[in-house]
Amino acid sequence: MILHGKLYGYAEHDECLKSYRGQRVFCNNRKARNNGCGRTFSVWAADKLRRMRLGANALWTFLKLVLHLGNKAHALRALDADLSVSSAYRIWKRFANGQSHIRTALARCCPPPSLPHARRPEDQTLAHMKAAFPAAPCPIVAFQHGLQVAFL
Repeated sequence: MILHGKLYGYAEHDECLKSYRGQRVFCNNRKARNNGCGRTFSVWAADKLRRMRLGANALWTFLKLVLHLGNKAHALRALDADLSVSSAYRIWKRFANGQSHIRTALARCCPPPSLPHARRPEDQTLAHMKAAFPAAPCPIVAFQHGLQVAFL
């Protein structure tokens, strides 16, 4: 394994700055004793998300705010992120579409908690994340670090 380059993306709170997001790794197949595959792959930092400017902590806060306030635009404004209102709807749609992937990965950790009054599947997903990682300050970081799977 050879470090092949760094992955950079836009910073969460400043669109002009670039921030470190991960590392590219080359699986070496060039020497006689190295039987690697010859491909490169990305290793992302646990507190960053692919194709998303928000970090894991900000995303967790946004998801909790949406469920608490009931409005995606108000949740994004309360988060004080430098994103457009349409970004709130795109982020929420991405979360809603990825729930089957998230819940399948969480099922390996613990069974889902019973929520008799939860009508929305998003409530159940966040409760399942809290149950799977009760001591973690940000369950998204714990999800990505512990399960070695991208959250979204």
